[in-house]
Amino acid sequence: MIGVSPAGKRSPVHQRWTLDDIPWDAIRRDAMANEELIFYLVITASFIETATDTYARNLIEYYSGDEEVTAWLEQHWQHEELQHGRALKRYVQTAWPTFDWDEVYRGFFAEFSAHCKVEALEPTRCLEMASRCIVEMGTSGYYTALGRLSPDTVLGLLANYIREDEVRHYKYFFRFFLLYRERENTGRAQVLKAVWRRLKMIDGDDSRIALKHAYAIRHPGEPFDNRLYRKMQKRARYLLGAYFPHAMSVKMVLTLLHLGPRVQRFVQPVITALSRYLLWGEWRGILNIRSGACAGFYMRLRTCLLRKV
Repeated sequence: MIGVSPAGKRSPVHQRWTLDDIPWDAIRRDAMANEELIFYLVITASFIETATDTYARNLIEYYSGDEEVTAWLEQHWQHEELQHGRALKRYVQTAWPTFDWDEVYRGFFAEFSAHCKVEALEPTRCLEMASRCIVEMGTSGYYTALGRLSPDTVLGLLANYIREDEVRHYKYFFRFFLLYRERENTGRAQVLKAVWRRLKMIDGDDSRIALKHAYAIRHPGEPFDNRLYRKMQKRARYLLGAYFPHAMSVKMVLTLLHLGPRVQRFVQPVITALSRYLLWGEWRGILNIRSGACAGFYMRLRTCLLRKV
């Protein structure tokens, strides 16, 4: 079990870093002025992190009655995620001062909040904890890649602070997952299905909505349709893929499946290679995996994972 001490009901919020730790005056505006793709990556992250209180209310309601979980969500996770939003917002306002963050965020949130419902959570508490682990895996990898590719060291520092928080959040969600897996007697097949569902949602509505509203300000009058969104996704994946911590992320996913040593040794390098391909190789034109091939791979992998090895 991952070593994380329980969050007490009355435990105070402990800030591991604050906005005062970021040297805002050192931001290289000249280096960031023409980094349009990084601009969209930071904007999207700032909007989604700022909307965390909506996610948090849903989770706190869903886990009502479990005081340890709800206390940690309210006093620690929510607080730290909202701090991420404030820090990213300030970075945007400093690096790209002409961008009206507040006005664009209002448009984003009006549309986003309609999609963020308790009903969208997994059917059991254990499976929702598994889903939360996948979210934290994705965000920790995202900020790792963002920090590595940034030409501005201040953004790199901020991304590293956030990454460390997201990895720690994963550890807490994982500990709660283990507790609920035992209470609810959840099998590996159920966990695998929940993990797959969440992995397919990584490029979900929240990112698309955030990007649409930011793009409308950056390119007024130009239509933002699915074709343009997919094109920007491809560019972002290509840019991030070279810096994404594939091996670490795959290990975080596979840990949820409680695999035997032999299966772990077989599966981890295969999934890591596939992750590198999907996030980077596809856009280099090396291969061309379609959704049907991905589904076929998933079915073969599922059969392997469910064996008693």
